[in-house]
Amino acid sequence: MTRFTLFGAGLMMLVVGALHLLNPQMMMREPGIELSTVNHLHVIRAAYGGAYLGMAALFLAGALGRLDVRFSLSSVVILFAGFALGRLVSIAADGLPVPLYLGVLSAEVFFAVCAVVALRSGR
Repeated sequence: MTRFTLFGAGLMMLVVGALHLLNPQMMMREPGIELSTVNHLHVIRAAYGGAYLGMAALFLAGALGRLDVRFSLSSVVILFAGFALGRLVSIAADGLPVPLYLGVLSAEVFFAVCAVVALRSGR
């Protein structure tokens, strides 16, 4: 469960981060977000591209034994549960987003739960 969780979460963040870094317009077009200034592109490349790639490195380093596995699993729980909480608050406050974001929410909850299970089974 540990390697599955860390590799799955890591690869998800690697792909999504790389796509945001390399092609932010494509990534934001699907959910209907227009990037019309250099500042918009800058924020997406940094906050989504760079940060997501950093998270991918954190998760994958744990999967490969380069970082403490419990630290990497705890990071999955904290980061993905935080994303999921933000999405749930947005759904309650703002309404339903595009289906793509509901799928992302499902993946975040799935990997957060997997990481909790892996942490508990590793005691």
